[in-house]
Formats: sequence, structure tokens, C-alpha cells
Amino acid sequence: MLATNFVAHRGWRQHYPENTLIALRQAILAGAANIELDVQLSADGEPFVFHDASLDRLCQREGLIWDYDASTLAGFSASEAIRFGDRFTGNPLCHLRDLVSLLHEFPSVTAYVELKGESLHHFGEAAMLNAVCSTLEPVAERCVLISFELEALVMARQSGWQRVGAVFDYWPDWQLASLSKMAAEVVFCDRNCIPLDADLRSLPWPIVVYEIGSRLQAEHWFQRGAAAVETYLIGELLQEFNLV
Repeated sequence: MLATNFVAHRGWRQHYPENTLIALRQAILAGAANIELDVQLSADGEPFVFHDASLDRLCQREGLIWDYDASTLAGFSASEAIRFGDRFTGNPLCHLRDLVSLLHEFPSVTAYVELKGESLHHFGEAAMLNAVCSTLEPVAERCVLISFELEALVMARQSGWQRVGAVFDYWPDWQLASLSKMAAEVVFCDRNCIPLDADLRSLPWPIVVYEIGSRLQAEHWFQRGAAAVETYLIGELLQEFNLV
């Protein structure tokens, strides 16, 4: 077992506001070799590391992320107060360029960058891909674009992006034409959708299983052939597997 068999879901979310620079940095400092994060666009098309379209849960603000331009969003607090109270008041939203700086600082880390469907639908695939890929270009070799929206990944590959992976919250038809077109290097699957008799080793692509919350669950999925597991408890699991 290696640290590369684990993916930090939205950073070290158990202890820090998800998808923020502090959550991503602390996951890496805890030993993460892989981090996963989400991207939505602002009103002026700037890519931010953010999961929901709504600002309510992370920022306690009304409206959607694309209701505000980047300069306004930069003044919001990404504190996830419903979980952390006022502990992270003033913690900023993470612009995608902050991820680029982080990856320069930690050159052995791989980032799985999820293109969120809400922004893809609102702005269009071409606009979102341009915003994300142009920002990530300095660290492109260490960034895997992932999404539930497979056609966006096909477009990314056709535009020259080298690393892509699919995400499913259902058990897919593994003969999907889009999977072949995108030349996926990995597939993320919700653990709840995987059939009880499925042997993950027999599938055409390496499988990352999410969301894993204990060592027992992780061991179960590794035994069934998962290439990696994705978890909010990255530091805890790496310690339990004696990988740090």
C-alpha cells in the first residue's frame, strides 16, 4: 500500500473548510500524494475551487457563485460555519491559480480537478474548459480533469488536454463510446453504486472508489480491486496504514 492509493476528497475536509487552500495544503502536509477538488466559475468566468453552485453552505451568502465577479468573491469568507462555527472566519475562497502555486510548491502531488456540471451548463463547455485549462497549463502534467459530464472530457481531449477521468454515481455501461473517446486514465465510482459481485480488477480502467470513511472500508475496496480510494479522512487513513 502506498500514499498514491489514496485521494484527499476536497482536501482534508474532516478538519478544514472543503475546497479551500488550507484544506488542500493540510492534506498534502498530512501525506496526501493525490488531492481532489471541484471547480465552478464566477460571473466573469474566473475558475474557483468550489463544489456547490450555491454560496450558502460554504460562505453563508445568498445566491449562486456566478452571481458575483471574482473580485467580489475574493472578499467572501469560505468558513463552512455550519460545521466549524467562527473558527475559519476570514478564510478566503480558493482561486484555481492558488492550486497552481500549491502544486509548484509540492511537485510530487497530483490534482484531480472536477469540472462541475452546473458551471458547464451555465457557461458552456468551451468557456469553462478554456478558463480551467488556461489556468492549469503551467502544471498540466499533474492535473487530471474529471467530471460526471463525459462530453466535456471528450472535448478536453480533442483540444489537447492529456489527462482526463470519468466520475459516476451509477454503475455504467463500460462500453460507453465517450469513455473510449476521452481515453480516460481513471474512473471514479461511488461505492454505493458498485454491484456486490463486481470484480474491479476486470474493468478496462483503474477504479477510484469514493467516499471511504474508515480503514475497514478501504481494505474492503482494495481487496475488491480498487486502484485507490477517495476520502475526507486523508490524514487519519494514511496514519492508520502507516504511510506517514
